[in-house]
Amino acid sequence: MTRRWVLLCVSLLFLAGQSAFGQGNLGRSAVKPMPTQKLVGFLKGKSEERRAEALVLLDAATVKQIPVAEALKETIERDLRLKRATLLTAQSMSRLALSERDEDIQFLVKLTESSDVNVAFVAAASLAERKAPVLLPSIVSLSQRKEFAQSFGFRRCLVDAVAQVPDKAAVEFLIEIAAKFKGQLRFETVQHLARLTGQNFGGFSEQWAEWWKDQSATFQVSAERAATTPAVASLAVARIPWPDPLPEFFGVPVYAQRVVFIIDRSGSMRSSVDGVTRLKEAVTQLEKSVDALDRYSYFNIFAYNTDVLPFMSELVQAEDVNKRAARNFAYRLLPDKKTASYDALYSGLRADSNLEAIYFLSDGAPTTGRIVDMPTIVNSITAENALQRTSIYTLGIDARGAHEEFLQDLARRNYGKFVMIR
Repeated sequence: MTRRWVLLCVSLLFLAGQSAFGQGNLGRSAVKPMPTQKLVGFLKGKSEERRAEALVLLDAATVKQIPVAEALKETIERDLRLKRATLLTAQSMSRLALSERDEDIQFLVKLTESSDVNVAFVAAASLAERKAPVLLPSIVSLSQRKEFAQSFGFRRCLVDAVAQVPDKAAVEFLIEIAAKFKGQLRFETVQHLARLTGQNFGGFSEQWAEWWKDQSATFQVSAERAATTPAVASLAVARIPWPDPLPEFFGVPVYAQRVVFIIDRSGSMRSSVDGVTRLKEAVTQLEKSVDALDRYSYFNIFAYNTDVLPFMSELVQAEDVNKRAARNFAYRLLPDKKTASYDALYSGLRADSNLEAIYFLSDGAPTTGRIVDMPTIVNSITAENALQRTSIYTLGIDARGAHEEFLQDLARRNYGKFVMIR
């Protein structure tokens, strides 16, 4: 695992309100307090196991102790100086952000200016947890990095970080992002805007901009509104106003402009209702979705049973010639063999480093492949997706019991939604 991957992966866990060691929200009270002197010794010592043990025990009250805060800074500086920043370095930054001392917070602010973008991002993600408007410029500054223009995952991470801060400067930044980017990023951004403002102009960036002209001088984000979720979040899949007709897959809107469809073609897909097999219905729905993609979108298809069959070796533009080829690919699919869900999901994620969304169709639990245990599949795919931040929408055909729970968890932990198909 590379240093780059570790740091960004951990920063994403922080943004989700989790610690790198599976604890709950940051600042949770320690179950077994440790004497300050021992705690500092563990933090500054050479044993990674003891350092990890100490970090798990840190809460806001403990970090208020000057020796503890100083130990955190010393270990962070040591890691960076020796170029061995790891998961523990990232958690140390997050714990230091719990401090109320200005010198500790300014230490993290300085790290957002690091030439190492990964260090800068973890520092910014840690500061975002404080939800302090005064720190917003340091977080927003990462949008000037070249990685912001290059990586969908980086953009989405930063949008999610900024959206944690209940301030009108955050609203202004998000409105600018909604105007600049389309696809899944605009969808996620305007949902944050709906939560922070109480407005719902959906994907109409011009309406957001016009509204902001009238409101920016006096607008304030209420603490109550900042803590709520958008009204659309209660729906299985959000449907919001959108400037262009949207493709749909089994009735699920497709906002992404770089998208992968993963189709189950295992033997159970030969089951039928009124003479129409599950696979035939899936092909029909896939054809409608692909045909409705605008020509500036990019897509690929993976059909899976025991093996994973790709439509193309990479995402292709949604031009007529590629849409016709996709139809021909889908028409030739036959239901057969077992279900290698993990292999299909892994292949889908690896299809494109800037993949915005996956639509994963499944009519049964995994029965073969590199990983079959469903909780392990969820954990593995979530780890693979930590940097990329692709939304995974799961569509379960008559999913029940453990299979339904698997699809729900997979979607919930990967920025998507689960939809039951009867």
